[in-house]
Amino acid sequence: MSSHRSSGEPLRVGRPPGEQAPAPRANVAIGFGSPSQETGVTRLDLNDLLVRHAQATYLMRIAGEAMREAGIDSGDIVLVDRAIPPAHGHIVIAVIDDEFVCRRFVRRGHGVTLQAASPGHPDIVPRDGQEFQIWGVVTNAIKPMPV
Repeated sequence: MSSHRSSGEPLRVGRPPGEQAPAPRANVAIGFGSPSQETGVTRLDLNDLLVRHAQATYLMRIAGEAMREAGIDSGDIVLVDRAIPPAHGHIVIAVIDDEFVCRRFVRRGHGVTLQAASPGHPDIVPRDGQEFQIWGVVTNAIKPMPV
């Protein structure tokens, strides 16, 4: 994947179309067994595992606790795919009045609500005339672990 940016702007991830996967560089154990036997260790490429549409996938760092109950915490990095059409129940990144927000996309009849997952955080119901766009669908969250 790519380097960290602190500006809050989306960062494109994945390989350009037609580019071959580089030789794997990291090993990840995916099985158990005796250290003296073959343990099922293989090489994995995160682009192959996490990125569906390379030209439409971006990384964004989450700020705030509105989606904590959905498993997305402040400081997590999410993969956002702009090629996936938002559907009821998806977690999305939306732009409301020039500000990115992360919420659950809830369709009620012809209306849309951007629903917070954590108590104490407001749901967002776009008003008539308000600048509103679903920017992309969150497909994965990457969490930092204490080390």
